[in-house]
Amino acid sequence: MNMLFVAAAIIVAGAIGFGVGKRHARRFQRARRIRIDRFKLKRRHADIELEVFGSREVVDAIRDYARHNHVTTDEAMHQARAYLAEIVPKFNLLAYYRFGAPIARAIMHFLYRPVVERAPLHRFNEHAPKGSVVVYVINHRSNADYVLVAHMLFKFISLSYAVGEWARVWPLNHLFKWFGAYFIRRRYREPLYHAVLSNFVRTITRNGVTQGIFIEGGLSRDGAFGKPKLGMLDYIVSSKRDPSFTAPLFVIPTAINYDRVLEDRRLTEELLGREDRSGKMEKLATTFEFLFKNSLRSVVRRFKRFGYAVVAFGEPISVDEFARQHPALLAKEFEERKPEMQRLAETIMDGISHALPVTPVALLATVFAEHEWLDDREIIAAVDERRTAWAERNWLLREKDGASLWNAAREVLVIRHLLENAGGRWRWNPGERLLLAYYANSLLPFETVKTRGWRDNSVPVAVAPGFKAAVV
Repeated sequence: MNMLFVAAAIIVAGAIGFGVGKRHARRFQRARRIRIDRFKLKRRHADIELEVFGSREVVDAIRDYARHNHVTTDEAMHQARAYLAEIVPKFNLLAYYRFGAPIARAIMHFLYRPVVERAPLHRFNEHAPKGSVVVYVINHRSNADYVLVAHMLFKFISLSYAVGEWARVWPLNHLFKWFGAYFIRRRYREPLYHAVLSNFVRTITRNGVTQGIFIEGGLSRDGAFGKPKLGMLDYIVSSKRDPSFTAPLFVIPTAINYDRVLEDRRLTEELLGREDRSGKMEKLATTFEFLFKNSLRSVVRRFKRFGYAVVAFGEPISVDEFARQHPALLAKEFEERKPEMQRLAETIMDGISHALPVTPVALLATVFAEHEWLDDREIIAAVDERRTAWAERNWLLREKDGASLWNAAREVLVIRHLLENAGGRWRWNPGERLLLAYYANSLLPFETVKTRGWRDNSVPVAVAPGFKAAVV
């Protein structure tokens, strides 16, 4: 009896604590005037299921699945429901704002000096038509992008991300769902799955859920922009084929750049032959060494942050206006709308490219890609020369001249042993040419990368055209 009483007391206390915490989170949201999509706050997903399974596309896909896999319609329906349950998030206001926000803030400020250009968002919010639906389309540099962009937008809105398979492990799967993320299986070709996924994305778009998608699909291996993928963008845009969806739809190009991408060595290793890559045990040992060293440095106050992590926003693009100018964008058949979808994707990528922030390390990589040995005076002159030539680029750094930019980059590069000094002259470590190319390529405009052509990730890639240095 005593045990039952204790258990009941714990359950009641937990329920009270959760209720108090939830009310606290709602007060916080109202005090900060943070907009939460009402559709995300639904505790039950009957409305989502009703819209998804009410689609003729999904009904036909269920029947095709049953026929091709020699199962009953009930079994095919059960599989479709399993796919939807896997995809749909379970947004938790308390987890997002009282757990996720402080952790994201702590992580980003511990690792980086985060900077965001919020002025374009303020301008958009002032002039956007009432009831506009917004999708942030982002270049993909690191798995830290999810934390960085969410942290930068906490004050404005909560984002629903499309998250890949890497996050479908316990406990990350629960955390991401609580934060409003929905899971997608990349490179999974099963037609029933894609029918369910596409209709889910259209459903949340029509219901005004603010989303964030990474248009390149995966992380860049060579540092340059990747070829834009059309899948998720097509799902979002095709929601406009529904005549009842009259709210204005905008995409906002969102550009991210870092002084250090946490996965840079692993990503660049994938440009090498398999026999040259680090093994799983080596990668695991490196990860533990990284965590141990930096934790120890933070304890003794010797940890140095990894430089800048910067987010900038391009000019919003009206999907409605684009569709009026290119009517085939909303054609029923994908092959018919694909050319216009490609045009829209490249327009967004151009917007990301124009907004892309310069960081000190990427800037210095372009300098050392053209020169082998330089002294301090020559480096400062080269940096100032680029500042003049790139005056139209996005400079969000507190350093305003060549000398301060060199000091900021040198602090990061020396700690990582990417620079060598001999007799007062500097050069990029010859054993780290992959990273030289990686960070130099990060400043290539999208149009340059497109003109050069998309390369297979298994093929070593040289640095930007015109640079004298090349990789391997």
